[in-house]
Amino acid sequence: MANSENRLLIASKGNDLYLRALGHITASLCFPLRNMIMKRLSSFSVPFEINIDLSQTDYMDSTFLGILVALDKGLFAKLKTHVYIVCPNEISLKLLRNMGLDRFLKFKDISIPDDLVFERFDDSIAIDELEQLKIVLESHDKLCELSEENQKRFGALCKILQNQLAEKE
Repeated sequence: MANSENRLLIASKGNDLYLRALGHITASLCFPLRNMIMKRLSSFSVPFEINIDLSQTDYMDSTFLGILVALDKGLFAKLKTHVYIVCPNEISLKLLRNMGLDRFLKFKDISIPDDLVFERFDDSIAIDELEQLKIVLESHDKLCELSEENQKRFGALCKILQNQLAEKE
């Protein structure tokens, strides 16, 4: 179970979805993230926005960052909408820059509405080991697609994950 200080919160207002990342966001917190977001979005009509609040984020691992990239690419390919980063603090902005995500992800200079009711993201949703492996591989593949530097960082990991996936399937 994740530390209670490290969590994902989710809220919606109108046709927009808000995600707030608190503390250290690692793979264990975000395995069910994509499924949870897609479930929520199924009740929305187009257009909509997904806003990721990073104002209280101390750390984001590469799996979480890759999930953001994969989510943005998937949403844009299907619905011509993006994931927007809002209120990034210095730490989160530095992490995004180190991965080159500041050149890929979209940023919006908005305030989070005061009347949002955030609920704890359900990190207890069971994701089996094979699905976790697929999520980690996809997220790192998406990071590798963004730059040669990321390819150098994560290329070997992607090959290892591909081999593990092939063995398990």
